[in-house]
Amino acid sequence: IFGYQYVESDGSTVTSQLSDVPYYMQILGDKGMSVQTALTWAYLRPYHGRICSGCHYGSYRGRAFKNIHQ
Repeated sequence: IFGYQYVESDGSTVTSQLSDVPYYMQILGDKGMSVQTALTWAYLRPYHGRICSGCHYGSYRGRAFKNIHQ
């Protein structure tokens, strides 16, 4: 594990990533076992972002994104 972020009760998470550095997301359960694994690597371009509002179930409720990195 190179980094970790807690998942909120609604399934969302907020984190910071370096731009132009590939990263891979894997959700671990309370015993450290994989619960969900991303299918591809991802990366961000400078001054761009990516929003995670939870995995599939209930993530399409149109919640507003709260930027805590201001």
